[in-house]
Amino acid sequence: MSARRAALLVALAPTWAQALPRFAVREGVPCVSCHVNPSGGGMRNRYGRYVYETTRLPAGLPGSPEMRKLLEVDIGETLSFGADSRTAYIDQRVPEAEGIGTNMQMQADLYVAADLWQGLTLYYDYGAYQSFEAMGIFRHGLGPKWLEGYVKAGRFMPTHGLRLENHNTFVRQDIGFGPRDKDVGLEGGLYAGPFLLQASILGGAGEDRQIDDNREKAVTGRLEWLQRFGPLRLLLGGSVYRNETGALTDVMGAEVESRSDHLRVGGHWGAALGRFAYLGEADLVKVDPFEDNAQGQKTHSYQSYQELDALIIRGLEVNFNYEFREPDLDRASGKLRRLAGGLEFYPVPFVELKVLYRQSIGSGPAVAEQDGVKEFIGMAHLFL
Repeated sequence: MSARRAALLVALAPTWAQALPRFAVREGVPCVSCHVNPSGGGMRNRYGRYVYETTRLPAGLPGSPEMRKLLEVDIGETLSFGADSRTAYIDQRVPEAEGIGTNMQMQADLYVAADLWQGLTLYYDYGAYQSFEAMGIFRHGLGPKWLEGYVKAGRFMPTHGLRLENHNTFVRQDIGFGPRDKDVGLEGGLYAGPFLLQASILGGAGEDRQIDDNREKAVTGRLEWLQRFGPLRLLLGGSVYRNETGALTDVMGAEVESRSDHLRVGGHWGAALGRFAYLGEADLVKVDPFEDNAQGQKTHSYQSYQELDALIIRGLEVNFNYEFREPDLDRASGKLRRLAGGLEFYPVPFVELKVLYRQSIGSGPAVAEQDGVKEFIGMAHLFL
């Protein structure tokens, strides 16, 4: 296998996470209804595991008290466990080259959550490829029934846009929210009726760095509105992330500037009616080196994602998505489009089977190697 082909396989192969925002939009409820983490993704709570995953999601063998007892992995009302395992077969076809067929373990996560006190939860997620989250979460009502707040502290994925199950999309990994781009910090959120307001302050490491390289902090903000109107559900939100990377250092008596400003601004939206759900996100990313940073590269990029899902019968869905990316808005470096379609089948509780076809269409020197790449993907997902 050539180095070019190997790089393409690593860059283009999907890396699935855990959450499916279309479920939240379809039901008209926030992600925390089924997940321990208020920002979604990761371990499911008791409702997510023993109610939604057994009675509303699968095609067959609906949940029952007997099934819940069989699958019970909790210790009393205090300690809970969960897991995700995704294995995929990828057949990737690169123009003018032989196809690549490979099996990959896309995800292997173990979760544990301890409810120490009313509203206080300690949560840990250990995943493959050195990925983990560890946090303490405190949720509490603020008086009125429609008002609730939370605070969490630890190492976690910064909240931004849609937390899609596929980190490989342009609006996730390509803008700095890949599977290992966790950061250490503090996040607070406020649920006020149909509104969710979230803000955080983070160390600012990101980009898979284990140690921050400057004293500045990253800050994020996210506002989301999710509302039901009879059978119609509507979602509208916006996010911002700002960070400063690099440092001003002294090297043998001379100052060396390596700082850059990073800004990510985006909007996300969605709608669901009956069997249909639609999601979208668009993000602008700006990297601006400081004036004396001779090594830094200025880039202003744009990326978007759209997804349409249709529920055929309970447990069987067909989905399509379209992605667009322009890596540099200041230069005609190229544009990349990706179109994908597939089927998702949940035959019984805690099992998902998926088949997907994806085609990349690129124009311009920056994306030439990805033009014409075709992928056929089959996936088995076991979760609890």
